[in-house]
Amino acid sequence: MNRAERIEQAIEAHAQWMTRLRQAVLEAQSALDMQEIRADNQCEFGKWLHGPGLSPSDRLTEYYREVRHVHAEFHELAGRIVELAAAGRVFEAYALLYGEYITLSGRLVLAMRAWQANQRELIVGSASFLGNGEV
Repeated sequence: MNRAERIEQAIEAHAQWMTRLRQAVLEAQSALDMQEIRADNQCEFGKWLHGPGLSPSDRLTEYYREVRHVHAEFHELAGRIVELAAAGRVFEAYALLYGEYITLSGRLVLAMRAWQANQRELIVGSASFLGNGEV
């Protein structure tokens, strides 16, 4: 699987994660592990993002750095939301979820889409360079 496809999977997983987070707030209790929520290297995308599948040069790109930074913020904020809900502060959890979290979620998806577009351009460029013409 190439990087563009991996990023597409991450965007889909991101939407599923948001559904789980909304459910945790709705239930006003945390069935989720707080350490796992806050750790940006434990979700499937985070394991790939921090794992050996990316080269040192990949990690130096502005796309990677932005996605990694926003992804870490995303997990930290998710942890705060679940903590609030578990403490019975559901209104505050919802306010954060549908305010700052939605904005941050959008930033993460945009950063992933930009990285994905860059990866697709690299694939097309490589195919053209090789005289293949197919992608």
